[in-house]
Amino acid sequence: MDTETQEEVKDMGTMEKMFIAFGTVNHITVDFTPSERETVRQALERAERYMEEMDDRLSVFKEDSEISQINRHAGLCDIQVSEDTFTLLRLCRQYGNQTGGVFDITTKPLTDAGEPPTAARVNYRDVLLDAKHRSVRLRGMQLGGIAKGYAADKIAVMFRASGVRSAVINLGGTVRHIGPSRRTGVRNPFSPGEVAVTFDSAGEVIVTSGLYERGSHIYDPATGQPAAADLVSATVVGDNGAAADAAATACIVLGTQKSVGLLSAFGLEGILIRKDGGIFATKGMQARITLGTVQK
Repeated sequence: MDTETQEEVKDMGTMEKMFIAFGTVNHITVDFTPSERETVRQALERAERYMEEMDDRLSVFKEDSEISQINRHAGLCDIQVSEDTFTLLRLCRQYGNQTGGVFDITTKPLTDAGEPPTAARVNYRDVLLDAKHRSVRLRGMQLGGIAKGYAADKIAVMFRASGVRSAVINLGGTVRHIGPSRRTGVRNPFSPGEVAVTFDSAGEVIVTSGLYERGSHIYDPATGQPAAADLVSATVVGDNGAAADAAATACIVLGTQKSVGLLSAFGLEGILIRKDGGIFATKGMQARITLGTVQK
């Protein structure tokens, strides 16, 4: 390491931004040198604005959001949407196809209080997309979806374009790293204050989906019932945040055995924790992990 680089590392500072979006706390940390301070401050401000705009477009809890308008006009007419919303919905349809319908963005009725769960009301193929007019139509059902993995990818692109070299983007547990390798922990689902697995990660996105914080909130579209496979936690690692987000949800529905093939098809790695306390890591993760103790 030359003298200039040594001085640069010694003078590194950290700037943080915390804000609420998508109903969760988002925490972004960026490392910078003194000459980069203003650039980093502006990059963090842009990231927060972007998340707020995405929340305004995609939140099912905001009456004027694009998703709420699509839901409200289900079966009636097409709704023209922003480029981000259209791209995200197109990806969700793609992941629905790739998972054989296990990942389905139309499962919102299954989680609504007072609504009797029924698989007949769920079908991602009923999200009709018109690329020419960038419009969306639903055939008579409500729409819920994913966005954090997609947003983490977009913010990483924005940061790199701004010259950010080292950052951790944590969007409510969907984490994307920029820059040097960092040690990452996977929570013990049976004792959330403890870590079950650690591994090194550089320039990747890490998404964990599980049943231990919010109970049975992940539903099997085929049955209309809460996921009943053998997994309690699925951590997915890779380069594509949107794909990792979809795959993590699908793994909980599929269970250990079927998840291995799914992750391979997506080009992703995974750490799967079963309900019996067993831990399974895909081939690409096995040499990277250090196991803790998982006790039910």
